[in-house]
Amino acid sequence: MAADSGTLFVPGHGTVFRAPANTPMPAAGPTAFTLGGTVPTGWTGLGHTSKENLMSFSIDGGDATVLDTWLQDAVRTIYASTNWTFGINALQMDKPTLDLAFNGAVDAEDGGYIIPGTNGGLENALFVLAQDTTGSLGFYIPNTSTKLGDSPEFDTENFTELPLSSSIQAADPSVIPPLPDGRAGIMKLYPPKALVAA
Repeated sequence: MAADSGTLFVPGHGTVFRAPANTPMPAAGPTAFTLGGTVPTGWTGLGHTSKENLMSFSIDGGDATVLDTWLQDAVRTIYASTNWTFGINALQMDKPTLDLAFNGAVDAEDGGYIIPGTNGGLENALFVLAQDTTGSLGFYIPNTSTKLGDSPEFDTENFTELPLSSSIQAADPSVIPPLPDGRAGIMKLYPPKALVAA
């Protein structure tokens, strides 16, 4: 039997949308998000992000520990909790992007953006949309804390990037129901076939 090539994906272009934490998906579902169309109500687009340094997920933890009993070895395996983070290199130096990076404020006197000395992160929901010539891939991440990850660097041959880092937290059960075994969900992946408009 031939493999289903409709499930293969190359992230040629993409963008990120944000909304207040635990904002539900639009009524139209993941197909409401497009690269160039109208942004769904309650969401804003992050705009341009780096194509040289694409988005990435990181996972820490999840190590396995095998438990023995006096009677028998390897009776049970337990796994440590995992911590997911999402990184994206934003390019637009506008207030929505600066808020995600620094959670600061604009000085009404001169229009400068005030960066605080400490930043606990900005709570928000994210929807990541990536497309190639044959389909789309989406990630709905309803509960994150986002702030600047690494410090920005200047390069005379590339756009200046603001490396954003989002710590992914458990979603409210009203937006992502728990799995049948009771584990809390943290995000939803929409594969190419789920992003085809009906």
